[in-house]
Amino acid sequence: MVARATPVEEVRLREYPHAGTGIHLNAASHGLVPVSGASESADFILRRNRPGGVTDAELGAIQRRSRSAVAELLGVPAADIALAPNTSYGVNVAVALVAQGPPGTIVLSEGEFPANVLPWKVLEAKGFRVDVVPSAPSGLPDEDAIVERLGTPDVRALAVSSVQFSTGFRMDLLRLGEACGRAGALFCVDAIQSLGVDPCAPAELGIDVLSAGGQKWLCSPWGSGFVYLREELRAGLTPPMVSWLGVRVRGDLGDMLQYRLDWHESARKFELASLGLQDYLGLARAVEILLEMGVDAVRRHVAVLHEPVLDWVTAARSVRLVTPTDGGRRAGIVSFVHPRTQDVAHALSEAGVVFAVREGAIRLSPHFYNTPKEMDGVVEILDTATR
Repeated sequence: MVARATPVEEVRLREYPHAGTGIHLNAASHGLVPVSGASESADFILRRNRPGGVTDAELGAIQRRSRSAVAELLGVPAADIALAPNTSYGVNVAVALVAQGPPGTIVLSEGEFPANVLPWKVLEAKGFRVDVVPSAPSGLPDEDAIVERLGTPDVRALAVSSVQFSTGFRMDLLRLGEACGRAGALFCVDAIQSLGVDPCAPAELGIDVLSAGGQKWLCSPWGSGFVYLREELRAGLTPPMVSWLGVRVRGDLGDMLQYRLDWHESARKFELASLGLQDYLGLARAVEILLEMGVDAVRRHVAVLHEPVLDWVTAARSVRLVTPTDGGRRAGIVSFVHPRTQDVAHALSEAGVVFAVREGAIRLSPHFYNTPKEMDGVVEILDTATR
């Protein structure tokens, strides 16, 4: 009897017909766009080239579909979602919201990606203090120290990545959210390295602002992303960048010259105009596919893909694992270092493996479109390269 394919396997076969021509282990940089999402985006562009091929009603429908898909992924109302071109936009929204209040301390963790550090440092010129909590001796984030720093009386915000880009360390967002709640601090999360491979429910975790681009684990085109903004937070705040679509206008656009700052009650008031809607078709479709499989199923699949590499690292004397061994502290990334990292990287590249080197470590980030057989092959390459 032939075993029935799992939903993850079904989607891989349907959406990735070119799987097998190489081994893409670089979802932490960019995921592979599913063929149905790429087709929808391409078809939209081709139809736009024809008179009447794209209607105003369709433009609005694309945005609603994208917000709805993301909202379902996060378990929040669609009104809490603002479409955005990338993670940096959402981080800058959080920075601007904090800047509307009195100066204080912003707590960060050492090892954060620059997109979640540099915007906060701009606040130093406005009297804020950016406090970067050093990593633990292991080189991983020190959550105990972060929670302790949140006891500082003037803390205004904590900004962290849900998963660190280089080590693959998965933050305990529930613990940090509870600590922010006790401190009265804004909890801001860059979730680009977890959404799509690790379930996330921001409303249950105490997250105030969550931002993510879609090009990594969500497998969406570049230029598509979003921001989650908690309703109670956004209600009394002015958007840092004002778009003409952030305010209410009549459906027929007949009252645009009234110039009223009549903000949308939803997170739409934080959206920019003229977003790349072809990319949001890709985002909507990619998220719908993830929902079809279930992110829990994706997480389990990726955990199985990690096992051959983790076993190899354990057996290899000269290899040091950077990523935590505790499965609860990993999402999709496995990073390791070797005395001859560049030689190992060259061997992987020559064999057609797509990966990344970050902070001196080889970073492998398989996703649902990868297979255990591929990972066994990668281990053979690693074993040969490190003899």
